Amino acid sequence: MVQYQETIWCDGCGAEIYWAPYYHNERLYCCPDCMAGRGCECGARMEFDDDRRSKPGAPSPSMPYR
Repeated sequence: MVQYQETIWCDGCGAEIYWAPYYHNERLYCCPDCMAGRGCECGARMEFDDDRRSKPGAPSPSMPYR
């Protein structure tokens, strides 16, 4: 598990984990795929979410999606 000032990074793919991580063999993972050693899409999904939030009219992180 890598932590830097309250930030948790996946031990599988290195993506920043904003949600409850998966814990296995004293390591933290972003998803079941990383935990099993397979490739995942979490990093790409997070980039997509960041792009969507930065566009005008998009909901802010504190505003729930509808």
